[in-house]
Amino acid sequence: MTTEVDPEPVLTNVVDLHHRIRRVASVVAVVSRLATLAMVALSVVALVHADGYVDGPLAAAVYVVVAGWGAVFIVVVLRRDPVPGWVLSADVCVTAACVAVLPSTARTAAFEEQVANAGLEPITVAVAAAVSLLGVSVRRTALSCSVLAASYLAGYAPITDDAADAISNVSVIGWQVGTACCCQVFIGRLRALADVVDAATRDVVAARERVAARRAEGELRVRHFHEQVRRFRALHDGPLRILTAMAGPGPAGHPDPAIRRQCAVSANILRGAAPDGTGGTLTDLSLALIEAGNASAALGLRVTYHFANLPDDLPGEVVAALQAAGAEALSNAAAHAGTGRAHLTGTGGGDPRRPSVAVAVVDQGKGFDPEHRPPGCGIRHSIIDRLAEVGGVATVDSHPGQGTRVDLRWPA
Repeated sequence: MTTEVDPEPVLTNVVDLHHRIRRVASVVAVVSRLATLAMVALSVVALVHADGYVDGPLAAAVYVVVAGWGAVFIVVVLRRDPVPGWVLSADVCVTAACVAVLPSTARTAAFEEQVANAGLEPITVAVAAAVSLLGVSVRRTALSCSVLAASYLAGYAPITDDAADAISNVSVIGWQVGTACCCQVFIGRLRALADVVDAATRDVVAARERVAARRAEGELRVRHFHEQVRRFRALHDGPLRILTAMAGPGPAGHPDPAIRRQCAVSANILRGAAPDGTGGTLTDLSLALIEAGNASAALGLRVTYHFANLPDDLPGEVVAALQAAGAEALSNAAAHAGTGRAHLTGTGGGDPRRPSVAVAVVDQGKGFDPEHRPPGCGIRHSIIDRLAEVGGVATVDSHPGQGTRVDLRWPA
């Protein structure tokens, strides 16, 4: 029984893999934002205790904006998949504006002496990481890092007094860029692996579909074969047996020689029309080869046919040449082989775009020695030359006491 392949569950798993990667990135972005907000809050408490602000209301407003937008950002990231691009752009713009404004609200000495997290440095790193993880774009990541770096330098340039302060500023920017690059590499490799799994899964699904199709085709061919066997048995046990008996010389044979010959021809046609192979569909060539055996059947030669995968679009001159050559080979078997049976097989090539065919006529008669008895005029002209005229080739193989085999191939 054929098992149908449903690719949907497998493909759904692939889609789920991409979804899980996005969710992991979202969770990392949310956790990093919560952690950096907590770090900033602790630093703000320390800075307030040291009386480090010259403009408390403005500083408070900046921190409220950072915290409020952080809450909005976290909610959106947790609820939207994928995260909209405008949310990431707004995150960068809000953070950049706050970073640029905040240094002017604090005392320079207090900022330098207290924990530096109050200046939103951890937030800028978390924003750069979020853009890398959720933005799915190297270009967006590079642009965001540039905006954050420019705003940081714009905010801290007025309070930068010496080389140490400048190096400190560059170090913070380096952390932003380095973290963003690491996250970009990490998420890029995950997505690349998911794409590889996606492609491999589709290949597996396609292979399973091909296997299922071949299995179904095989089962169909088996059913077709059993149907042919049933049909052949019905013909053999009915009209074919009667026609064969009427064509023979025994008591059941018809007294009129003409009717006996016609019965032999009819039996030959029925025998050939019920091929014993699963690929034995009737074609112009198979019908022509069956007809080629009619004359020999009338002379008492019983021909067994086997056809497989014969092409149905052969040129007419090729069909005619194979029919005439096959008829000549069967006629020689009937006249000279000293046997009442012969086998005719016809098989087609495997490439439907370049049809080819091979026909063989075999008998188990007395045969002959080709070295001492070269092929006669009928074999040379009616078989070998006739095949050569249409681009084919014919060979004759015979040994005394071992029968004769005639092979017809087109193209040569």
